[in-house]
Amino acid sequence: MNSRERVKKIKWATENEYNTLVFPLNDKFFKGGNAKYIKLAKHYAFYIEAGGQDISLLLPRNLYLFNRELFRMEQGKRRKAHHLCPTNPKSIAVVADNTRKYINRVLHKISPDPVFHLLPDEGFETTWCQCPACRAFRPAEQYLITVNTAADMLAKINASAKLHYIDFDMEPEAARVKTRTNTVVSEKI
Repeated sequence: MNSRERVKKIKWATENEYNTLVFPLNDKFFKGGNAKYIKLAKHYAFYIEAGGQDISLLLPRNLYLFNRELFRMEQGKRRKAHHLCPTNPKSIAVVADNTRKYINRVLHKISPDPVFHLLPDEGFETTWCQCPACRAFRPAEQYLITVNTAADMLAKINASAKLHYIDFDMEPEAARVKTRTNTVVSEKI
């Protein structure tokens, strides 16, 4: 999104009575030199939140060549696209470390009561790992394992921050993965 589009979006949100702007963790909005957009958003009294469909961002795809075991398995083969293997302690460690990096980068630029969002890749909400360990968990549970990893790191950095996630589980009574206290279920988008 270029400068003009960013200003147009902020003004559009104001005219349509929105009160919150959510930017992806790697958005240029949070990078150096964009103080004017943050100032403009705060001028219009927007809450600024971070996140979105960022799970694949937390496990960089460039790790695939030498660390395939970190990525999801489908039909017996590791796949680079979409999500990760949430039962692999190494992939969870990478997700935790990258969560820490992104949160530290954006925390001072968002609202005083920080809210983050962590969603699966659009259109691939149920595309998760099928390795022997992950087969014990449904896709919604694998997503919650990943959400809990990010929530644990968020709690270490800022105890009052919240992590929003979407409940894609069609069988909530069967859920074996319980979410952390700093997580909040958001409505489906």
